[in-house]
Amino acid sequence: MFCTDDSINVLDFRHPLGIGLKIPKIGVSADSVFSQGDSVFLGCSCVGSAAKKQVSSQVLHFSLRKQRIISTYELPESNAHAHHKALTQVWGNSNLVMAVCGLGLFVFNAVRDEGSPSFAADCSTPQKAKEVIGPDDLYLPSFDYLSSQILLISRDRPAMWRHLL
Repeated sequence: MFCTDDSINVLDFRHPLGIGLKIPKIGVSADSVFSQGDSVFLGCSCVGSAAKKQVSSQVLHFSLRKQRIISTYELPESNAHAHHKALTQVWGNSNLVMAVCGLGLFVFNAVRDEGSPSFAADCSTPQKAKEVIGPDDLYLPSFDYLSSQILLISRDRPAMWRHLL
């Protein structure tokens, strides 16, 4: 997959043009993207009202099978500069969704069963972070996750690891 100014393109070489799906990026600026199975996690910045010019960061979970956004994970409001709030890496699976920016690593519980009766309510309400890892002044951070352990890396400080509960 790759991003252009107006869309996210999912490559599928069974199609003559090689692009299986175009996801429009209406009103968002894509900072990071991750895909696993039929899920695409898009780390993006959205500009609020024109009067406030407030930029918010969020992770959009797009289902290729359902052809729509199925969940939104929202980072807390902050007065930090937009470059500091830009998501440098996102990741997700059926249990967790993680996003990292200069404000730290944000860990969310993934929206569970798409067929459950409460799914419609979960989809319409942005999910809040269950945990924030690391300091709030990281420079171009990234992370690695394996077996409930997280390694948080920043260009301006030693790497740190933590066991995720």
